Amino acid sequence: MKTDSFGQGTLGAIRYNDDVIKTIISMALSEVEGIVGIESRAASNLLSRKSDSHINKITMDGKNLTIDLTIAVKYGLSLRDAAQNVQNKVQEKIEAMTDLKVNAVNVTVAGLDIEE
Repeated sequence: MKTDSFGQGTLGAIRYNDDVIKTIISMALSEVEGIVGIESRAASNLLSRKSDSHINKITMDGKNLTIDLTIAVKYGLSLRDAAQNVQNKVQEKIEAMTDLKVNAVNVTVAGLDIEE
């Protein structure tokens, strides 16, 4: 569990644990239409029929964040639109809930969910 300091105010430092940022990202992904399940990379099942979306890496540099995500999208939807919607929603949620600035949300579309 990593925490980062984002400056010292008159009352002390404010820190955000990585788990808090991951939770915000997970909630943002759940709000984007067509994105298939979110889970941590460690919990993913390699034998699963479909590949779920997951957070690959969060890089914090002071108050600046770079986020790397892998997503799975429901078949038939525009992959580009889905990825851009993810980028916008993640940035919107993190910046609304924290004093952090999202520099980049790098999205890799790695799977399609084909309903049988």
